Amino acid sequence: MPHVDILFNQLQKRKTEPAQVKTAIDIFEKCIFDVRIKIDDIIYEAKSICTEPQGNKRRRRNNSSHDHRDAALEVCDNIVNSANHRFQFKDHLVAASLFFPEHFGEYCGKFPDNKLETTCLAYPELEKSRLKTELSVIYARNNCRDLHGTLSLLKFLIQNSLEETLKETKKLLEIIVTTPMSTRG
Repeated sequence: MPHVDILFNQLQKRKTEPAQVKTAIDIFEKCIFDVRIKIDDIIYEAKSICTEPQGNKRRRRNNSSHDHRDAALEVCDNIVNSANHRFQFKDHLVAASLFFPEHFGEYCGKFPDNKLETTCLAYPELEKSRLKTELSVIYARNNCRDLHGTLSLLKFLIQNSLEETLKETKKLLEIIVTTPMSTRG
């Protein structure tokens, strides 16, 4: 599916942030579903634009609107299925969103338990309770809010000899920074 391949290639860019990937995939799927919903209008408009030239000597099979509709719906379904297959691990992108410094203040007030749960399901080797404690400490620290991106936070932990103290956080950060965004899992 060329549409899915184009999306996949765009999401492989090095500077692509996890939230952008998840958002792009969700928007892509929504757009295809919107086309699917409007398929009757699209077919009607296409038929009004594309008319058979007069004097066409070859007789074509008279394709009904129903045939066109079924084929168009099948194409939409195939695109969505291909995208779902290619990006089946998109929920793993939630893990990286735990480290967006612009949300640390919000997370300090209300811990993102749902994101932590999704992350720990995606990466069962993580110790959930310890990771929650470590993340709570990071969210409360003002100097961590100045860091931008997962790699910056990982470097900060290493430079400040916090690898053992924040062991689970370091483990998760290493997973995130070494896995391409669109193939998480």
